[in-house]
Amino acid sequence: MTTLVAYASTRWSTNGIAEEVGDRLMKAGVRASIRSMAEVLNLSCYDAVVLGSAVHNGAWLPQGAQFLAKHETELAARPVWLFSVSAVGATSSFFGPRLAGLIRRTRKESRAVADARERLRFRGHRHFAGAIERGQWGRAGDLLLRVCGGLPRDYRDWRDVDEWTTSIAGQLLAIEWAKERTRLRLVPPLPTWRDR
Repeated sequence: MTTLVAYASTRWSTNGIAEEVGDRLMKAGVRASIRSMAEVLNLSCYDAVVLGSAVHNGAWLPQGAQFLAKHETELAARPVWLFSVSAVGATSSFFGPRLAGLIRRTRKESRAVADARERLRFRGHRHFAGAIERGQWGRAGDLLLRVCGGLPRDYRDWRDVDEWTTSIAGQLLAIEWAKERTRLRLVPPLPTWRDR
């Protein structure tokens, strides 16, 4: 079983998470291929897919949304997991705890994820915080970040990424084991000495 880990990213934050997901899958015994969504032409050589995109202004990057739409039929036939990378993840955030908690409680799924939930029935979706460099949002953005309780730095929670990925690996290995058990049931048993 080979799993595609594909990402849409404008900076290094999202592809770094994708690389960690792929590495963690491989350490768990799952073959994984880590690619930018732009490099993936079709999904014929993949048995499962993990897709991630940076979120800008509450939306997946156009490349990510287009990938989901373009490969909808292929994705619907495979186990799929999604992740989104923004200022506020499930366990870490660019902002202080109060603002981060408010954002988590009021956040709506991006349109791409909501459409995929309806059409693909993916197995899971996780929000991760990314990283922000000084000046990335401009001077006003740096000031806003400071007022909201944050500083320019890497907010990616690698423990959360690894735990989420480990759960995916467990599900994939269970799928593989179930397929193997079915295959073994279909193979006629070897003759024993009593059958001779």
